[in-house]
Amino acid sequence: MSNVVSLRPKRVRAPKRIGAYFQLGPTYSGGSHGLELENRDKLITPPRVLLGPGSGQKYGFPAFPEIPRFRPEKNGYDRPPKDLEEFNFYWIISQRFREVLEKIDAAGVSFADCEVFHISGRPVEPKHYLCDVIREVDALDETASKVGYEVIEDVRYYTLAGDPEVSFKREALGDAHIFRQKDMPGVFCDALLKQAIVDAGIKKPLHFRDVSIRA
Repeated sequence: MSNVVSLRPKRVRAPKRIGAYFQLGPTYSGGSHGLELENRDKLITPPRVLLGPGSGQKYGFPAFPEIPRFRPEKNGYDRPPKDLEEFNFYWIISQRFREVLEKIDAAGVSFADCEVFHISGRPVEPKHYLCDVIREVDALDETASKVGYEVIEDVRYYTLAGDPEVSFKREALGDAHIFRQKDMPGVFCDALLKQAIVDAGIKKPLHFRDVSIRA
């Protein structure tokens, strides 16, 4: 009886991401928060149409003449705000999310007071805040990363479309746990900050997209 050798290729498990860096942002599952800026005429002056940094600022908050007030638009209201929401150039975050950010990497973020109300007119409790990630780094390890880019006026702008693999130079990040990468969209965090957020009970409200390299 002759020996038979199978030529069927063995199934090779695809390499997994190493879970080092994540793109961090809100998830839009569950519908819109439906919040509107009640006092936008006091806070947004033409030609600007969105709430964001002031003239000469890239990130952070201008000196608001009054505290931003957010109320749900009745026809679009679906639910109270989660731990992390997006409004124009900023995040609206919960008290417990702010506490995690301040504990892990206070230097990377900035906060501003705001008032958020239920459709009934009652304030949302616990309190929410405006938040912006103000740290920008140039730490991309281009050799190890697999990301697309386009060149505009001799500047290379990166994209996270498709299935990117991103590696950052630890020495360039220093003590940073949350940051923006120069000329790349989005906000990034490392595994330490992600775990701290999850440990605080903040899970489904956030979108952690693992963009680290595969190993």
